[in-house]
Amino acid sequence: MLNDIKDEPEIFKKLAEIYLPEKKPVQNININLEKISKIYIIASGSSRNAGNITRYFIESVAQIPVTVEHASEFSVRNPVLSPNDLVIFVSQSGETSDVLSALQVAKTKGAYTFAVTNNETSTIHTTANSAMFIHAGKEISVPATKSFASQLVCLYIIGIYLAEQKNSISVEEIELYKQKIHQMPEKIEKLISNTEEIDKIAQKLHDKKSLIILGRGQNFGLAEECSLKIKETCYINAGGYPTGEFLHGHLAMLDENSPVISIITKYGHDEVNYTLAVGNTMQLIKKRNADIVIVKDAADNYIYSKFSEFSVEYLNISEFNEEFSPVYSAVVLHLLTYKMAELLGNDVNNPRSLSKTVSAE
Repeated sequence: MLNDIKDEPEIFKKLAEIYLPEKKPVQNININLEKISKIYIIASGSSRNAGNITRYFIESVAQIPVTVEHASEFSVRNPVLSPNDLVIFVSQSGETSDVLSALQVAKTKGAYTFAVTNNETSTIHTTANSAMFIHAGKEISVPATKSFASQLVCLYIIGIYLAEQKNSISVEEIELYKQKIHQMPEKIEKLISNTEEIDKIAQKLHDKKSLIILGRGQNFGLAEECSLKIKETCYINAGGYPTGEFLHGHLAMLDENSPVISIITKYGHDEVNYTLAVGNTMQLIKKRNADIVIVKDAADNYIYSKFSEFSVEYLNISEFNEEFSPVYSAVVLHLLTYKMAELLGNDVNNPRSLSKTVSAE
């Protein structure tokens, strides 16, 4: 798992070179659809979490409604689709049975299908109308880390591609987003090489019986991803929730034995979700005396000032006011999960009862 995470800078460099060459439109993506009414992202497990995170960016820059669904649910609910619907199927292996069933349903309904996989010869990759290869290489560990991160970047690139096709944002904005993806490898290297804070928090959390992970907006998908990784590798009952929604009933189960990881990073200039996430997290402390770890932007001193009177611990990421901050937060949270599992003596690469490809519906 650790080696997979360490592969990410090289993978991101390759993705930028292949899909985002300097001073050119997005390359090697072909969505042959004149008008897109709606986008669906269909996936399972970590792949669905990647869709749930990136839908905010895609919807914002492409100005097209985006819905994310579990493949296992989509394939059995008889969805209403049209030829103007773009349905994106995300699967590391390209052979996930639930995703394949959903793909067949979408094709039967006449929607335009697009696959995002790590296997160019897979059934899902070759069955869809067109496809994108995530170039993650062979993943050693059953829990997805580098393939998840590669899916994130590829879905962001799809958003940029659609924005270019629609002229829905300025050329300057598009170039800025491309530049930020080109900068990822170097910044990820720095994160991976500095784990002092991560080691400290792992020591604090690894022996807990349950954990709560919270996030608003794009960080909700990240909270789900973190909770999934902790379940997979540490066998801890971890739950991922939207920060605001947690106050509606779930709050009652919170006690001193259930620490909370609250992910509070900004999405671009979205002050509303950020401010609400700070306020919601504050309520957890005031109402339930919650034991809090905050994942934040390293340069964000506002959070320090707001929580200075409380015993709060922090995991800092290196990006401030960054649309792509989930890529960086994911690295930190995956490393945290790895360290926790290591302290527990678990086999992080081969968790019990799990396999790399789920082939049964």
